[in-house]
Amino acid sequence: MADLALVGLRWAASPIVKELLTKASAYLSVDMVREIERLQDTVLPQFELVIQAAQKSPHRGKLESWLRRLKEAFYDAEDLLDEHEYNVLKAKAKSGKGPLLREDESSSTATTVMKPFHSAMNRARNLLPGNRRLISKMNELKAILTEAQQLRDLLGLPHGNTVECPAAAPTSVPTTTSLPTSKVFGRDRDRDRIVKFLLGKTTTAEASSTKYSGLAIVGLGGMGKSTLAQYVYNDKRIEECFDVRMWICISRKLDVHRHTREIIESAKKGECPRVDNLDTLQCKLRDILQESQKFLLVLDDVWFEKSHSETEWELFLAPLVSKQSGSKVLVTSQSGTLPAAICCEQEHVIHLENMDDTEFLALFKHHAFSGAEIKDQLLRTKLEDTAEEIAKRLGQCPLAAKVLGSRLCRKKDIAEWKAALKLGDLSDPFTSLLWSYEKLDPRLQRCFLYCSLFPKGHRYRRGELVQLWVAEGFVCSCNLSRRTLEEVGMDYFTEMVSGSFFQLVPERLYSYYTMHDILHDLAESLSREDCFRLEDDNVTKIPGTVRYLSVHVESMQKHKKIICKLLHLRTIICINPLMDGASDLFDQMLHNQRKLRVLYLSFYTSSKLPESIGELKHLRYLNLVRTLISQMPRSLCTLYHLQLLWLNCMVERLPDKLCNLSKLRHLGAYPYYFHGFVDERPNYQVPNIGKLTSLQHIYVFSVQKKQGYELRQLRDLNELGGSLRVKNLENVIGKDEALESKLFLKRRLKELALEWSSENATDILHLDILEGLRPPPQLSKLTIEGYKSDTYPGWLLERSYFKNLECFELNNCSLLEGLPPDARLLRRCSRLHIKNVPNLKELSYLPAGLTELSIHKCPLLMFITNNELGQHGLEENVMKIDNLTSKLALMWDVDSGSCIRRALSEDCSSLKQIIMTLMDDDISKHLQIIESGLEEGGEKVWMKENIIKPWLFCHEQRISFIYGRAMEMPLVLPSGLCSLSLCSCSITNEALAICLGGLTSLRNLELKYNMELTTLPTKGVFEHLAKLDRLFVSGCLCLRSLGGLRAAPSLSFINCWDCPSLELARGAELVPSNLDRYLNIRGCILSADSFINGLLDLKYLSIDSCRSSPSLSIGHMTSLQSLHLVGLSDLYLVEGLSCLRLKFLQLVDVPNLTAKCISQFRVRVSLTVSSSVLLNHMLMAEGFRVPLNLYLLDCKEPSISFEDPANLSSVKCLQFLRCETESLPGNLKSLSSLESLHIGRCPNIASLPDLPSSLQRITIWDCPVLKKNCQEPDGESWPKISHVRWKSFLQIPHWLP
Repeated sequence: MADLALVGLRWAASPIVKELLTKASAYLSVDMVREIERLQDTVLPQFELVIQAAQKSPHRGKLESWLRRLKEAFYDAEDLLDEHEYNVLKAKAKSGKGPLLREDESSSTATTVMKPFHSAMNRARNLLPGNRRLISKMNELKAILTEAQQLRDLLGLPHGNTVECPAAAPTSVPTTTSLPTSKVFGRDRDRDRIVKFLLGKTTTAEASSTKYSGLAIVGLGGMGKSTLAQYVYNDKRIEECFDVRMWICISRKLDVHRHTREIIESAKKGECPRVDNLDTLQCKLRDILQESQKFLLVLDDVWFEKSHSETEWELFLAPLVSKQSGSKVLVTSQSGTLPAAICCEQEHVIHLENMDDTEFLALFKHHAFSGAEIKDQLLRTKLEDTAEEIAKRLGQCPLAAKVLGSRLCRKKDIAEWKAALKLGDLSDPFTSLLWSYEKLDPRLQRCFLYCSLFPKGHRYRRGELVQLWVAEGFVCSCNLSRRTLEEVGMDYFTEMVSGSFFQLVPERLYSYYTMHDILHDLAESLSREDCFRLEDDNVTKIPGTVRYLSVHVESMQKHKKIICKLLHLRTIICINPLMDGASDLFDQMLHNQRKLRVLYLSFYTSSKLPESIGELKHLRYLNLVRTLISQMPRSLCTLYHLQLLWLNCMVERLPDKLCNLSKLRHLGAYPYYFHGFVDERPNYQVPNIGKLTSLQHIYVFSVQKKQGYELRQLRDLNELGGSLRVKNLENVIGKDEALESKLFLKRRLKELALEWSSENATDILHLDILEGLRPPPQLSKLTIEGYKSDTYPGWLLERSYFKNLECFELNNCSLLEGLPPDARLLRRCSRLHIKNVPNLKELSYLPAGLTELSIHKCPLLMFITNNELGQHGLEENVMKIDNLTSKLALMWDVDSGSCIRRALSEDCSSLKQIIMTLMDDDISKHLQIIESGLEEGGEKVWMKENIIKPWLFCHEQRISFIYGRAMEMPLVLPSGLCSLSLCSCSITNEALAICLGGLTSLRNLELKYNMELTTLPTKGVFEHLAKLDRLFVSGCLCLRSLGGLRAAPSLSFINCWDCPSLELARGAELVPSNLDRYLNIRGCILSADSFINGLLDLKYLSIDSCRSSPSLSIGHMTSLQSLHLVGLSDLYLVEGLSCLRLKFLQLVDVPNLTAKCISQFRVRVSLTVSSSVLLNHMLMAEGFRVPLNLYLLDCKEPSISFEDPANLSSVKCLQFLRCETESLPGNLKSLSSLESLHIGRCPNIASLPDLPSSLQRITIWDCPVLKKNCQEPDGESWPKISHVRWKSFLQIPHWLP
């Protein structure tokens, strides 16, 4: 076996060099090309034989030196070739000609035909000054290859002997699964022992002394500790016992902040919002766990030595609490020394022993014999015998068995398997892993070594890693056919997953991959000459050969001298934010780094990208997501090699000539997460974007009538994938222009939205345009918006046009009266969304496999049963005019009618459509009065009656029209439906009950602005909705009863908004007694006993903009953790506060709460108030302690003051949101523990006061004046935040609260 130095260099004499020579041949003379090809054919195939011979000879050093020189020459030649291609691209851009032919469009036939002409041109090119350096380097490369012949002769190798090079990565590899390992060998007894402990009852001593107990699995690396833990974790008995299960990987060093966030993500099965305050994170985790009966936490790969801090572990594990005793922590570790905080007694440490020989052999054979069946029984027998011999020498290491077996299964050849027996000490896992690495295709070897740039335990994102590989040039561009480089790179990644080099960690929202520590050690040991992680400020030297650098330190300034010496550097990846400014980075440290191909930056000190970025001619990958960069220089448009440009959401405009970057494959802004919402990627309008024919995503294309923005710009963008939204189709002049877009050729597209934004275009033109916008048939989602024709285009009438359309959406299509007529068109559709299709009169069919249905603003869809037709008594029951009038008037006074206005405004469009059907002038006049009143707004008393009475008249006519229909229209839904939303469409009580009757899979039900409903269905209906988890009822003004809702067995989440007629006396007895998660009541009328006798398990209660009695009693709701009281002008007293242990409290616009009541509130995690006066009252109350998180929301005071900042010294996170105040408290500097400051939608705040030195993060959004004053370097407030490491200036979508 070759030693590590040779193995790490071996890719240099592989087909990778051949690729370079092939590319360079376009610029070389015919004679030189022939000579190099001869050397390739005679030298490279014997490389494996040379390595093996050199190992046993005194000439190993010469081979190592030769490989190093070959690698250096390869890198230099690659750079020179890159420079030459840059000049070609530059000339193309300046000439204004189209982009170069893409790699995947090259033709071998054309090459053959044109070769004589190329030869003549090449001889001429050799005379050009720009080519001379390249020719010189290729001559050097040729000389080095010639030396290999001498090396072969020196080693005494015969001519013609060859050893087959590793096979190229397959173009198609097996797909991976997110399920845990399906087959585990030899660990059933260990599993059962662990499960028995985890399920065992906690002793009295344990229950009284700790919140959980621990168990540890200890063993050497690669022994299968993680596999055993996963085996236990996915055991059905464990799933049934623990209602919350969490899994995180510690991997060497504990990071309390990061690992706490990972526990939350694992518990919630989704991404945890970025929160810098550790206390906030830990309180959030404790909240999650306290909702659980029992939890299981797996801490995989824990490393702890006696020198490590016990305090950190105590802090990390402090939030682990649950309702019942019996929660457990399961640890895997290579050492039996564990932190005391894990609470693991010595008898609960399981030292993993070797597997039984038979089981170990079964494990190895499981991986070695996977794949195609071996039909040759003689071969099978020989391989079985060899497998037994190999297994005996693997030292009982499961990881080695898995990796080596996975490699051997690719080539079921007896010679290959016998060769594995000749390896050194197979009992050392490093030996078998190294052999498996050597068997990888050289391209995959480079990709694997590159992963050492990231720290152990890193979460690898497949797409991001592949994009980096492509930018580095690791992905083979030969023989692509119709595949993209990214698809080939995905194959590389999948190949490495199937070879066990990566392990999948599935999550609900996203999945990631990890690498075993031993494999990471291997990658690091093999890549030391090329890859370096700058993790320590004490580093004084970096090898001059390093070309790939990742940075984990706070500042690169301290390392400026050694970084400037890295003249061959190709990559800089910032793992954590730098405190350095952009000018410091580019003008000092990066001044000599002209060969950079990848620049992944992270800093929050600068808003401008320097013009000097244009000097990085080799740059292919520029990631500015984690920066404050908002202004892009014109020189960006000279980075002709650029393939990927990722920006943050602050960049609003791009340079005009971006279309010159003909190699650009990825352009956009990374979506950011804020309060659980995902922002839409910014709509960058690039003039003449049609020149960027390699572009794979643009997300939004807005058609304009000016040159460079026409629809035909899409014509040649056939690499577009993912989702595409084409807006402003009213600017398309006709069918011919629509046809020019050639959407049907975009075979990589998965989702397509076609959108008209104007109301003026004629319906005939709409039909012609949509006919010309024929989409590709492989779409999974199609949205049509703003379409103004009553006829579908021809392609929507073809029953078999779409192969796999899963989601169909119609939005604002005012003339359509039904779905496409042929039901088979939507046969595979599982999601159907119809919004604002006012002429839709029937649903003639629904796809049988439908799981999600939403119908919004379709007023002519009137669902009513035969029993209800013509029953005028039912009409009167719906109306009850006197009762409805008084309730609407009563609610109007709460918030100047905003809740009622909101509901009536939504209802107006429905009434308009019915008026058009009835042709009734009287109704039309009343509707005009309503619209006029809604537009005027204001708080005038007369406005109330001026709006309510006309609406009641119109509503009465609507009810008469519905119940006077000649035919019933039931809503019959597929039984597998999981989510149903009915908004602003007419459905009667009985029709709703029948509709819900058979929906046993229904999880989410939304009923909004359905004015005919007076009661929800009966107990019998809700009993059968066994999976119903969420109910959202909003704006149903006539709804008086919750019916049999109490019988819903699984309901945990109820939103009841703007239902003023709803009877909520003793309302707690009307909802399920086991409702435990969420109850939100807004715009309703409450009585003193609304919460009596129920809701004992409820965790979250919100009461917003309601009429209420002077007092509400909630003291019996002892499980309550979060209480929100908002807009309650009637409320004076909340009874029973002393019985509550609240974590979250919100008191906003509750002006009449008594001082005595205010003084009784106690809150542990987060306090939100709308008045600094109220806050100061609370601070003065005896025994009150301010929590670590303090928020001021909707404060209308002109200035905010903290009277005694000493009482706020423990606050770590402070937020001001939607405040009218003109200045922040001047004594913020006294908040000595403050770590995070967030200011949002406070337009009157212009500057910042002095801030405490403890501040680590500041976020400002939708505060234009303040944002300007915080810009570097001249902003008035910039000096006050320049020291803060994390800074964010965001534009939050208007629809966020």
